[in-house]
Amino acid sequence: MPKRLLFDISGLLGWYAYFPNPSGIQRVTEHLLSSKAIQQSTRTEFVARAIGSDVLYVVDREALHDLCDIERRPLGIAKLRAIFAQSMRLASPGRLRREFRYFHLPYAIAGTLGLEALIEGLFSRQIPTRRTALRTLPALTASDTLFNPGDFWCHDGYVESIIEVKRRTGMRVVQLVHDLFAVERPDWAHPGFGHVITGQFERLAPYVDRWLATSKFVRSTLSDYLGTHGLGAPGLGAPGRHERPHARPIDVLPMGWQALGNSSRNAGVEGDQRILGKYGLSARKYILHVGTVEPRKNLMSLIEAMSDLHRQNSKPVPCCVLVGREGWRSEGIRRRLESTRFEDGRILWLKNVSDGELAALYRGAQFAVVPSTIEGWGLPIRESLAHGLPCIASRAGGMEESGQDLAAYFDPADADGLKAAMAHWINDEAELQRVRTRLEIHFRSEAASLGWDAAGAAVLRVAFE
Repeated sequence: MPKRLLFDISGLLGWYAYFPNPSGIQRVTEHLLSSKAIQQSTRTEFVARAIGSDVLYVVDREALHDLCDIERRPLGIAKLRAIFAQSMRLASPGRLRREFRYFHLPYAIAGTLGLEALIEGLFSRQIPTRRTALRTLPALTASDTLFNPGDFWCHDGYVESIIEVKRRTGMRVVQLVHDLFAVERPDWAHPGFGHVITGQFERLAPYVDRWLATSKFVRSTLSDYLGTHGLGAPGLGAPGRHERPHARPIDVLPMGWQALGNSSRNAGVEGDQRILGKYGLSARKYILHVGTVEPRKNLMSLIEAMSDLHRQNSKPVPCCVLVGREGWRSEGIRRRLESTRFEDGRILWLKNVSDGELAALYRGAQFAVVPSTIEGWGLPIRESLAHGLPCIASRAGGMEESGQDLAAYFDPADADGLKAAMAHWINDEAELQRVRTRLEIHFRSEAASLGWDAAGAAVLRVAFE
């Protein structure tokens, strides 16, 4: 039987069932599935696991095309929500009860009553397309490879289900890892969620045939963790002290460069001004931070640096725009901003920004700052640079692999280093313009490095070798 790549988007469906905008994992997943290599592969199926079952079903490609189109994204999300409701009919009642969470209720009701078209129409505000029955994949074999793009904890029963399918069919499992922070630093994760990720990871790890990592840093961290915890292949004991830590290969995925949207680099000035005007930024200079507000983002250091610069700098200091939803342990940041009236109006926190709006915010900023204590890779660094926006990032984890020699770096433990790096570009606009010109020249001459084709091709190569 011909080999197939089963590109698993269970997590993507689960995310968009409840959220309108992506976080980093969803963004990377979308870049991968929309790469030319994956889209042109005739042996690739986009699949999802139905909650409360071991069933994998095929996901409508049209919905995914809409999702990855900046103009049609709301329609794509509406279609995915309809599919998510429809998939509830594939569950067995007993298993669905075990996995059921209160937020599944609307979809369970809609799916049971066959009202998925109502779900689509409600969220798209259009006459819904007629939904056909979901096509399942009963004929799985050892020739098939399931690729999970990083969100293996998406359903409570996901890992057990994938293990059961692998045992029954012999299919290979390829797992992408973005980072191990929830596993290694549970204090950085929600207390009701971090242990779930750790448990799911350690349960799945012995059944993974091939690992992909977002950076050399993540590959090294993953290799050490697997070896230390004896997470080898099923039936193998923990490796001895002098043995290789893990027998399964770990490859680094060549992560791509891409500006947001279909024509972001050539977007109209009028459209950008309309978006900036919506947020009161059309006549203001601003510095940009993109990312969920959570402890490892080190945002208190950024806020303190902004406060010191406003007091000490001889030139006017731009305001700071934080783009990202409110994550775990963000109360301290929120209280600080509320108590200081958002640093007397010098900081703006935008929690629900669409892709089109984010692209405009990237293009309109003076520069970006990514001060995280650590990152597995650093998608906002790549996004800012791909938009021609200079970026200051901390020298930690995989962040230098993301920004390469195109970003400016500082030690995340050195608050004065962050402040000095920001002051340098605030006070020397000519230098900042030279950085912008360098980025423009780089991306014009290195056009082949833009996009995610190499990453998509790497996934296919691992799946079919």
